[in-house]
Amino acid sequence: MRIIAPPAHPYGSSTPQICMRFIELNHAKDLEANLASQPAGRCEIIDGRFEDNIISLLQEADKKYRNPNVFLYVDPYGVKVLNAALFDSLPISFSTAELLINLNSFGFIREACRVMKVGFREREDEIFSDIEEYDSSVMDSIDELTAIAGDDYWLSIVVDYSRGIIDCYQAEKEFAKQYKLHLRQKYNYVLDMPIRLKAGQHPKYRMVHATNHPDGCILMADNIAKRTDRLVIDIQSGGQLSLMTQTAENEIIDDSILKEKVRELLSTTTEFTRLNKFLADFYNEHGVLCDLSRLSSGRGGSILKTFEKNGEIIVSRDPAFTDKGKPTKFWQEGKGNTLMLRKK
Repeated sequence: MRIIAPPAHPYGSSTPQICMRFIELNHAKDLEANLASQPAGRCEIIDGRFEDNIISLLQEADKKYRNPNVFLYVDPYGVKVLNAALFDSLPISFSTAELLINLNSFGFIREACRVMKVGFREREDEIFSDIEEYDSSVMDSIDELTAIAGDDYWLSIVVDYSRGIIDCYQAEKEFAKQYKLHLRQKYNYVLDMPIRLKAGQHPKYRMVHATNHPDGCILMADNIAKRTDRLVIDIQSGGQLSLMTQTAENEIIDDSILKEKVRELLSTTTEFTRLNKFLADFYNEHGVLCDLSRLSSGRGGSILKTFEKNGEIIVSRDPAFTDKGKPTKFWQEGKGNTLMLRKK
């Protein structure tokens, strides 16, 4: 399923409008039935291929709406339709652009090995057993793979794999890292969430999010952290609770590690910086190590609240006082509240 959801102003109207366009090749009829109760004109289902329809849909949105914002969710059952040039162009073409991509990174490594005539050493049935691939993503050339990756950085990864320097799991992780670095040339904030179906298992694929807005980054990071709890507890552990919180990488991060990494970022925060930008920069640099409340909330023990109490940071809030004249103590922005901070 692929979604374009541009909150935008139709010409002649001041009211933002959200329109959803679904391009679906294999389940269009089911999708139509599921969305039958939606208001007329809000949703449109296109029965066809993503690559055959996406450009015309984007062009239509650009003509129909004034300064449209685009949210593009791509779940391609493979990697062949992941057009890096298209993704790179969105922030230039639209008022804002946000991506959510289900990246079959192992599928890319498999095809890269085949095109480069490198034997795939690991058992494919173990790696791809739970991945739906309607499109087997068979590619014929280096150019096709580079168009997906956005550059030729993948070549050196396959060379290292062919020489036995790395295994396919390390190759996948390095490819995902480089893929995110490429996206960061056009998007300020890029996160990923490895999807594992069993504890200790290597990721089956990765969900990649890209945006230029710090609020979008921290909302997605918090969502990833909370969904990680479900993946780790409900799916990987068969419903058994864990005493320690785990990250999407199946790592256990205690508060001492979080404090160290927050202090690293604070060391360069010499000017007052919006809280949401600081948090987005943290997630962008270190990944989703925890949910938002562990970093910044009114609860006792949150990292930034503790640092303020200990005098490690200087905080400026607007409004500075409540209606009753007491100093405000909020640790989240929104609803008219803004917070600036810097190191002391």
